[in-house]
Amino acid sequence: MKDLVRALKYFRPAAAGVAGVVGMMLVNVGLNVLKPWPVAVLIDSVLGQKPWPGQRQPIVAGAKPMMVVWLSVAIFVLYFAQGAFSAAQNYYSIQASLRGLTRLRQELFARLLRLSLRFHQGASAGDLIYRASWDTYAVQTLFQQGLMTFATASLSLLVMAFVMARLNGPLTMVALALAPLLIIGIRSFGRAVRERTARAQQADSRVTALVQQAIAALPLTQSYTREEFEAGRFRAEADEAQTRRLAQHGSELGYGFVVAVIFGFGTAVTTWLGARQVLAGYLTVGELFVFLSYLVLLYEPLSQLSYLGATVAGALAGARRVFEILDTPDEVAAPSAAVKASSAGGIVWRGVSFAYASEREVLREVSFSLPGGEAVAVIGPSGAGKTTLLLLLPRFFDPARGRVELGGVDLRQWDLTDLRRQIGLVLQEPIILPATVAENIGYGKPGASAQDIAAAARAANALEFIEKLPDKFHTRIGEGAARLSAGERQRINLARAFLKDAPIILLDEPTSALDAESEALIAESLQVLLRGRTALIVAHRPATIAGCQRVVVLEEGRLTECGTPRELRAKGGYFARVMGG
Repeated sequence: MKDLVRALKYFRPAAAGVAGVVGMMLVNVGLNVLKPWPVAVLIDSVLGQKPWPGQRQPIVAGAKPMMVVWLSVAIFVLYFAQGAFSAAQNYYSIQASLRGLTRLRQELFARLLRLSLRFHQGASAGDLIYRASWDTYAVQTLFQQGLMTFATASLSLLVMAFVMARLNGPLTMVALALAPLLIIGIRSFGRAVRERTARAQQADSRVTALVQQAIAALPLTQSYTREEFEAGRFRAEADEAQTRRLAQHGSELGYGFVVAVIFGFGTAVTTWLGARQVLAGYLTVGELFVFLSYLVLLYEPLSQLSYLGATVAGALAGARRVFEILDTPDEVAAPSAAVKASSAGGIVWRGVSFAYASEREVLREVSFSLPGGEAVAVIGPSGAGKTTLLLLLPRFFDPARGRVELGGVDLRQWDLTDLRRQIGLVLQEPIILPATVAENIGYGKPGASAQDIAAAARAANALEFIEKLPDKFHTRIGEGAARLSAGERQRINLARAFLKDAPIILLDEPTSALDAESEALIAESLQVLLRGRTALIVAHRPATIAGCQRVVVLEEGRLTECGTPRELRAKGGYFARVMGG
C-alpha cells in the first residue's frame, strides 16, 4: 500500500482532470443501467402482452410498429451516448496517466544525473535504461488499470448489485455468492503473479543491458572474432527472459481460466433458476433478459476486480525498481548552508584517503597544496590513484577521510553548482555528444555566440579541421564521433574548456592516446589554456609536464615525491626514472 500511494502521488497535479473522469464514469454507469430496458420493454410490451410501463392496458396492435421505431431509436441513443462518454472517460484517463508517467520519468532522469559516479560505475547502464524506459510505465498501469479500474468496477458493482436486488433479490444473492471464490483465487494466484513478474522484469533488464554492452564493445568483439560467443551469451539471456515471461503469463492465464470457470458456473446456475421462475410465472421473459444483462454487467467489474490484484502486483514490481533509484542516498550531498567562496588562494589536500566500496584504499593520507595560478602535474604508475585525486575536486566523489579545500573552504561546504562552474575538465577519452560541432563546443556555456565558439576552436587548434567538415560548425557528429580522429575529438574537448573559461582546469592525460602531430597541437593549445589558471594535470608525456611548476608523484595511493621537475630529477626517484634524469 505504501508503494501504491507513493506511485499515485504523481497524479495529484491532475486532480481536477481526475474528478472530471470520475464524473464521466458516473454517467457511464447510469447509461449501462438503462441500456437493457428498451429491449425488455420490446420483448414484454410490444412482442408480448404486458402493459406498457405505467399503463394498465396492453398496447394496441396499431401502435406497436411506431413503438418498435421509438424503442430502436432509444437503443441507438443509449449506446451512442454510452460509447461517447466511455471514449471521453478513457481519453482523459489515458491523458492523466501519461502525464503522471512523464512526471516520474523526469524525476528519475534528474535523479540519475545527480547520483555520483560511484553509483553509475557500480550499476549496469542497460539496467538503468530499462528502468527509466519500461519500469516507469508501472505508474501508468497503477493509475489507469489500477486506481481507475478499481473505481469504475467498484461503482458499477455497487450500482448493478443494488438494481438487481430491487429486480430479483434471490437471484442476486446467487450471483453474488461467487465473491468468496474469487477472493480465494486472488489469494492463490496473486503472490505467484507478483513474484514471477518481478523475475521476468529483471530478466528483460539483463537482456537490455547485454545489448547496450555489446554495442559499446562492438569494435572489440569484431576484432577478436567473438561474434558467436556474444551471440551465445545473448541467446542464453533471451531464453532465460522467455522462460521467465512464459512463467508469468502462465500464472496469469491459469488465473484467468479459474475466473472464467467461476463466472461460467455462476451464469449457468443463475440462468437455470431464472428460467424456472419464468416458467412458474414469477418473472417475465423481458425481466429475465434485463437480469441476465445486468448479470454480465455485474460479472464484468467482478472480473476486473479479480484481475486487479495481479495487475497491481506486477506494476508494483516495476515501481519498486524505479523507487530503488529514487531512494538511493546522495553520496555527494549538498550542504545545508552552502557557501560561495572565491577560488583565489589555491587548493589544498589534507590527509585525503579514498576507497571504492569495500576495496582497498586508492588514496592514502595524501597531503599537498596547489597555489592559485600554478599548474601541478600528477604522475605515477597505473592504479596509483591519479584520476581519483583529480575527480575529487569537482566532487564526483568525497574523501573517506581528510578534506580538500578550495579558497580555504572545504569542498563539502561549497554550493555544488557554483563549485563545478569554476572547473574546466578535459578527460583522457573525450565525451562527444551526438550533436553539431558548435553544440559540442558550446555545451558548457549555453547561449555562447558563434564568434565565441569559433574563437574557442581557434585557441584549441581545432578551427582548421572544422572548416574542412561538410557543414563546418553545423556538421552533426554521430554517436561516438566515429567520423573524427582521436586528436580531433580531443581538440573539440579542449575548445569546450576554452569557451567555459573556468579559473581551474583539470586535465586527465589529454595527450596519452594521440599521434605525434596531434600531441604537438594539443600541447601548444594547453600552454595557452593554462595561462593564469590553477591547473591539476594527470600526465605521462614530458611535453604535457613541461608547463607545470611542480610535480606530484603517487605510488600505490601514497604521495611519494613532490617538487619542481628539477628537484625531482636530482632526487633520482620515480620521476627521474620515468622522465629521465
